[in-house]
Amino acid sequence: MLNRSRFESELPREIGMWFPLPKNGEVNFRAAINPEKIAFPDNLLDKLSSYVVECLEKISGYSKQSLDGIVVGLSGGIDSSTVAALCKMALKGKRRFLKGIILGRGPLKKKGEMNDFEYQDVLHAIQTAEDMEIEYQYLDISDVVNSVYSLLGSSGTWENSGILPRVRSLLLLQIADNSNAICAGATNGTEALLSAFTAGGPAGHFQPLVDFYKSEVYKIGEMLGVPDYVRRREPSVSELGVHDVQLYGVNCYILDPILRRMMWQKRSPRATARELGHSLDWLQRIKKLRLEGEKGRRNPPRFVACRTQAIRIKPNLVWDRSLYFDNLGN
Repeated sequence: MLNRSRFESELPREIGMWFPLPKNGEVNFRAAINPEKIAFPDNLLDKLSSYVVECLEKISGYSKQSLDGIVVGLSGGIDSSTVAALCKMALKGKRRFLKGIILGRGPLKKKGEMNDFEYQDVLHAIQTAEDMEIEYQYLDISDVVNSVYSLLGSSGTWENSGILPRVRSLLLLQIADNSNAICAGATNGTEALLSAFTAGGPAGHFQPLVDFYKSEVYKIGEMLGVPDYVRRREPSVSELGVHDVQLYGVNCYILDPILRRMMWQKRSPRATARELGHSLDWLQRIKKLRLEGEKGRRNPPRFVACRTQAIRIKPNLVWDRSLYFDNLGN
């Protein structure tokens, strides 16, 4: 049973306004995906590798038509590590570079102005890049961040939490432009459905994991050889200094089946509650606050004056997700 009291007092009060934390007894923990059951087609990695290469060929460079490589912002977490491993696989044998970019607020391997969560992210990012043999560059962005703080004046932890991802996003895109490269984003499908990113959209020129739920990303990371210590890390939001489970009240193995039913399958909270055994009231709060309340941020309204042709790049991969999204638990 979820015991909120052990961490609730430590959370910024706005978290409860952003995502409806479940009350005790509202979660059926048996309705969780069994990670052992997650399985993909044999050609998954080949398809995703082809997708990465196709992005390099179809997205033009900032100053040249042909791109020279890919940059990836490394946070030491499962998403960015998996993206980096995927890009490394895709570029193997090709005359294009891959570089990991690690952005901290202090000298290399020193805590500096970072909170404990940020500092651990940086240390894990460095260790992961070295263990996965990915060239990386560390940049101390303290002066940039402090300039923004001083320009905007004092704000609360919640409001300021958007500054770091915005600065990182801007710098990663600029580094890509300076290197005649594109930036691979690390947003997963769970985050995309929840609009769990800073307003302005997920960072990066392309998002190879955006159609995969967080629970699936762990499996892809395992297939790509992402180190165990990364896959075992408890995911967190370093800007807020909280773990994901504190932000949502549950982990991705509980949350993903809910999102799949209420978003992709368009099932009502009532039908989802009946099938999964969660509290109807909790699911209704999720739908109202996150899934409905964030529609505008996920897909901002656009004034269209003429027809435009969108770039469509797809892995074209189909498999039966019901094997683990419908047959839950052990």
